[in-house]
Amino acid sequence: MWIAIIAIFGAGIGNFAMHRAFMESDDPLIQQMVRPLADKVGPNITYVFEFLLLVGAMAIASHNWFTGLLLYGLYTIFNAMAFSWIMHRPR
Repeated sequence: MWIAIIAIFGAGIGNFAMHRAFMESDDPLIQQMVRPLADKVGPNITYVFEFLLLVGAMAIASHNWFTGLLLYGLYTIFNAMAFSWIMHRPR
């Protein structure tokens, strides 16, 4: 269980780094997706959502380590694929 929680925490650090790069990029697609939500709720609401996903995955891993690791691992993989696509696509 502890190894799964540590792995999820490590992946969470990577997800927060990718999220920050997303938010600091001046890509028009990112700005178009985030601006309406940031105008209504606040500019840091997406970081709160990212944190809640991390805490939820760690809570799931404390009861069933395989499920928590699998779900957060899939989220991390899809997040990395989206990050790679956004950062390397022609503008």
